[in-house]
Amino acid sequence: MTQPYKVSMLFPSLIHEYEFEEFDANPMIDFCYDVKNKNPVGKINSNRGGWHSEFFNITDDNVISSALAKGLGKSVFTSIEPTLGVDVTYWIMINPSTSYNTSHTHPESHLSGVMWIKTPKDCGDIQFNNPAEFSGFVELNSYKDEVKDKTCTFGSILYTPKAGKMLTFPASLRHEVKVNESSEDRIAVSYNIRISDVSE
Repeated sequence: MTQPYKVSMLFPSLIHEYEFEEFDANPMIDFCYDVKNKNPVGKINSNRGGWHSEFFNITDDNVISSALAKGLGKSVFTSIEPTLGVDVTYWIMINPSTSYNTSHTHPESHLSGVMWIKTPKDCGDIQFNNPAEFSGFVELNSYKDEVKDKTCTFGSILYTPKAGKMLTFPASLRHEVKVNESSEDRIAVSYNIRISDVSE
C-alpha cells in the first residue's frame, strides 16, 4: 500500500568532511607565519581583526599545497567525475583573539572549504546558515524536533574546528566564523574550487 504522506529532501547541501590520519601542523604553522611576516598588512574580505593572505594555487610548491592536494584527493575529488578539470586557489587566515569572519559566500566558485591547522579551544566555530532562512519558516522554528533531526532543517549549524580536519561545501552556502575567544591564534587555510569541462 502506498503511503499517503511522506517527506522528501530535495537539493541537499553536501558537506564533505575529511580528517588526516597523520597531520604534522608545525611546518604548516611556520609557513603561515613566514607568509604573514613578508606581508603583515594582508587583505580584508570577511575577516574582522584577523589576517588574510594573498592567494595561492594548489600547484604552488609548498607544504600547504601538498596537504591540500592530499586531503582533497582523498575526499571531495573522489566524488567528482574524473573527466572534469579542477582549479584550486587558497589563502591563509590567522585569527588572533577577538577576531572573526562575517557572514559570506564565495561567488564565482563551485565549492569552497577550510583546512584547520591550529585550533586552540574556543577559537571560533564555523557556522553554516540554512539557505531557506529568508522565508522566515526556519527562523520560526516551526518543525518538530524529530523532523529537524532527520532533515537538518535548522536555521544554522555549527562545526567546531579541529586541527587536521577539512570541510568542503557548496560555495553558495552562506557561512561565518565565530569570535576567537581563546588567547591564541586560530590558523586555517580556506580554499575555492572551480570545476570545468576540459573536453571542450
